[in-house]
Amino acid sequence: MKKLIVIICILLLTTPKSYSQLFEENFDYPVLTSISSTAAWTAVPLSGLVPILVTVPLGGLTFPLYAGSGMGNAATLLPGVPVVGSEDDFASLSSSQTSGSVYSSFMINVVAAQPTGDYFFALRSSAGLVYSRVYIRPDGLLGYNLGIEKAASSGVVYASPTYSVLTTYLVIVKYTFVPGFGNDEMSLFVFAAASPPPMIEPTPTLGPIPFGSGLDPANLSQVLLRQGGESISPTLIIDGIYVETSWNNTTLPVELASFTSAVNKRNVTLNWATASESNNSGFSIERSDVRGQTSTVWTKIGSVTGNGTTTTPQSYSYTDRNLASGNYNYRLKQTDFNGNFEYFNLSNEVVVGIPASYDLSQNYPNPFNPTTNINYEIPFDGKVSLKIFDMSGKEVASLVNEVKTAGYYTYNFNASSLSSGVYFYSLSANNFTATKKMMLLK
Repeated sequence: MKKLIVIICILLLTTPKSYSQLFEENFDYPVLTSISSTAAWTAVPLSGLVPILVTVPLGGLTFPLYAGSGMGNAATLLPGVPVVGSEDDFASLSSSQTSGSVYSSFMINVVAAQPTGDYFFALRSSAGLVYSRVYIRPDGLLGYNLGIEKAASSGVVYASPTYSVLTTYLVIVKYTFVPGFGNDEMSLFVFAAASPPPMIEPTPTLGPIPFGSGLDPANLSQVLLRQGGESISPTLIIDGIYVETSWNNTTLPVELASFTSAVNKRNVTLNWATASESNNSGFSIERSDVRGQTSTVWTKIGSVTGNGTTTTPQSYSYTDRNLASGNYNYRLKQTDFNGNFEYFNLSNEVVVGIPASYDLSQNYPNPFNPTTNINYEIPFDGKVSLKIFDMSGKEVASLVNEVKTAGYYTYNFNASSLSSGVYFYSLSANNFTATKKMMLLK
């Protein structure tokens, strides 16, 4: 049984409060994907030409009981490349923040730091100004320090602990808006695997620091990953980036006992079971089409309601129907009643193969007005004809008249130009012919 636990950094206040997840990135993209080629990330203009890539070898960073541990892959940040420079990338939060505190958490594994030190992670305003910066500088031959800076003119403050290269740490950066001018605060929390975050926000590793110089941001709206200058920037792996409005390491809910798939011709049935649930609103089912994709694009195809809070095992099922032949990936987006979410990936790729024989299905819906779907199956490549005839045998529409590769097909027929009545649709392919009746009711 694989226990999937979501840990989200949220401050537990003395009064009840729902929390909000503003951002999540587990780099669930194919290896060597440029993150700026995905829907989530955008290259910073003029920052450089060498992109931030998904890490090789396969697999993300891991950290005990952390939300993003082992999810997807990871990204590698490198020092700037001479002449052409290295690209910096940003991604948007779900909503801009102008008050309260913003908690950014991520795992890092530092390969090397450079003497001057530079920042690699930050938050940006909607105007593109950079705040809440996190720095790395070397400390000894195989160690480094982490530092924070509000903005470019406020000065970097480093924490005294020395952290080891080639070791994964969990870093949490807290930025607090303070009323007034130029006095926002920052805190830095760093956790080793042997001492994961406690339930209640602890004393920071560094801070809170009331930065009394430098402009305060009008808002915090974006996450920034920076590869920086060639002589000052670190080399590191980063993974599991989450941005929240408060601190919490309570578990989001689902202990997933199993997640499997079954293929029946062109239909894929997903089955999953939970051993227990807490505050579970439900699941969104998402699919990616592997065919011809240079980066993973996920599409929501359905949803299933959860069972709230229960210690009794629960079973769920969802059928994805009428797929074309090809390879597909699936994942569940589990959401709690506060809006926090986590992804659970199906471990195997699903293959919808080629049909064993020719077939023409009954259209659906039927009767219809004015659109209906016609499914047909072709076991061999060849010329395919799909036509519509009226009661007198007159051809009124030619839907398909071309060479098709073997596979499953769906044609959405719009009969808005036709009058109500009974019609026939006929499929011809190689030596196969089939005809069925449909009814248009306007």
